Amino acid sequence: MSFAATTLLLPSPDATWRVWKPRSISGGEAVENPASVSSQGKPLLVGLPATACRTVGLVLPNADHEILEQIIITQLDRKGLKLEGGTHRNFRWHLLTQNASVATVSVDILAEPFPQDLALPQASDYTAALRLLTLPNGSLIITEEHGSLVLAANYQGKLYHSHLFAPATASNEDIAQEIQLSRLALEQDLGVGGITGITLVGTSWQPGQAIDLAALTDLPANILPHLSPNTDLDTRAWPRLLPHSVRQAQDSTARRGKMTRFGILGGLLVIALAFCAFAYLRLQERTAAELEAAVEATAEPAGNVKKTVERWKALAPAIEPKRYPMVLLAEITKLMPPSGIVIREYEIKDTEIDIRGEARDAQMAFQFVEDLQKHKTLGLYKWTKPQPTVREKTAQFRAQGKLQ
Repeated sequence: MSFAATTLLLPSPDATWRVWKPRSISGGEAVENPASVSSQGKPLLVGLPATACRTVGLVLPNADHEILEQIIITQLDRKGLKLEGGTHRNFRWHLLTQNASVATVSVDILAEPFPQDLALPQASDYTAALRLLTLPNGSLIITEEHGSLVLAANYQGKLYHSHLFAPATASNEDIAQEIQLSRLALEQDLGVGGITGITLVGTSWQPGQAIDLAALTDLPANILPHLSPNTDLDTRAWPRLLPHSVRQAQDSTARRGKMTRFGILGGLLVIALAFCAFAYLRLQERTAAELEAAVEATAEPAGNVKKTVERWKALAPAIEPKRYPMVLLAEITKLMPPSGIVIREYEIKDTEIDIRGEARDAQMAFQFVEDLQKHKTLGLYKWTKPQPTVREKTAQFRAQGKLQ
């Protein structure tokens, strides 16, 4: 992220905070409570005072990124500072410069426990406040943060080290002593001659104090009302540094947002399914109505067709050649033996045939009916038993056939 699209929250000398809007050139808007800051949709980068974020500078053997980070963790662990990596990272280091043999780094470490009033769920990132400001190159900076004095050193205008050392009411002698001791320690890392002056930042400094400190430290001193944000600073490559409570709050908000989105999508899906079911039901109702209308429209023609079929079925005996009375009589005659059977009556009614006759004996009458049953055309009829009656040496019989 770049400062052109970022809101900065920075500590003031008193207990208030300054809000720097994107592209702001003034001293920022003062707010009492950090939680009341609204970033208006832009990323909120919180600059922490020295009480909430300690900055330590190190000069280390040069190595690749992963090994260099392990060296930093080991070095600061020896100084009693417990660093955590991974998802619960509580530090971030910045490579200020490097050559073939050494790397100069500056490490921001979150205070533990972290102040709850600074745990802002809307924050996008945290860092040391002085890292966001333009620092006078080569000067030791003395500034006031929330009523305490902070000493900061920079390397080529980039924050290298800072620490809180005294209340704002400290005497010039105490301030000068801290400057001398810090200068000795810092020049062991950065080299002799790297610190060329003192810059007093704030509106509470008096010109006489600058003169006294210059005399006590043998370093030129000047006063600046405030330090402006470093608009050339690019934070896009920084890994996010968030207190554990802020990370938990943001993760919880993200989960709730995801569940809300899933709930909305689920509701929309249910509505869509209900609409589809309703539309399908209406389509089925429309189809059923159309089919019912079609059935009603075809009911009368279908009835007429059925009646026609029945009439044709009734006329079948009359129009089927094999069922003509004379044809059937001819077939019956073919089955009669040369002698011994005489047909006295022959009658056909639709699907029934009634034959009355005389046979030489009862056996011949039975044989005649069996021949009728075996015939390919006459066998379509179900024939009754002849039940012959013997009179005057002849057997009178009656054979009735009904079309199956």
